[in-house]
Amino acid sequence: MIYTKSVPRKWSKEEENKVIELKKQGKSNLEIAEIMDRTEVAIQIKLKRLKKKDDTYNSKHRKEKYSLNTQFLEIIKPKSILDVFSGSQFYDKNKYDVITNDKDKKFNTDYNLDYLELLCLMYYEKRSFDLVDLDPFGSAYDGFDLAIKMANKGLIITLGEIGHQRWKRLDFVERYYNITNLNDFTTNNLIEHIKKIGYRNKKELKPHFILEANNIARVYFIIEEYKITSQWEKKEDKRLNIFDFMEEELKWRNQFIKKH
Repeated sequence: MIYTKSVPRKWSKEEENKVIELKKQGKSNLEIAEIMDRTEVAIQIKLKRLKKKDDTYNSKHRKEKYSLNTQFLEIIKPKSILDVFSGSQFYDKNKYDVITNDKDKKFNTDYNLDYLELLCLMYYEKRSFDLVDLDPFGSAYDGFDLAIKMANKGLIITLGEIGHQRWKRLDFVERYYNITNLNDFTTNNLIEHIKKIGYRNKKELKPHFILEANNIARVYFIIEEYKITSQWEKKEDKRLNIFDFMEEELKWRNQFIKKH
């Protein structure tokens, strides 16, 4: 059996400009692929990279995102913030103690590290923050546990993996979330999985805002202490309910016997 490996065709500046122009004309990725003699996946990846380069990725929902950011700040009133994927930076350093990071050195941030390296560094330095914001272009799953460990009042996570729904891809969510069919691939199921990571860290993550737009979801969690004994209390409550029911049933039987 002979195996062949295809070499991706390089993009010229003229081709990149043409792709952008075709997209502005309202053409679909499939139509652009046919015009450019490339695959639909290649067009999707190229457009995504160009948007990142121009800092326009998910710009359509940015206004709503910033509005929810502001509302969330008013609710949890943080003093310290870790902005892991800062980009052009939203949080005002004159109001908050903010640590900013972006791997792209074109942004003037405190750190220019891979997000997981930054989280490991902050955790190693025994840092904690009232708010941790994870706003990646894709998924930041590998950093969820550390982010939860260091967040005290609030945690914001952008779930870029939701974009895989569009292509009916399950490879990522199967490995990370144990989701094996498209019907289970929902924002709520991803949230439930993240909440379980919180429980392992003795923290209860309560979704306060959920923004779904442009093949992503952004979830604003309020953090509260999770008491393991609360599980026992719930079980005890159920037992009491059963005993109450048995007592009512005995009263009914006694009344029935007296009448007959």
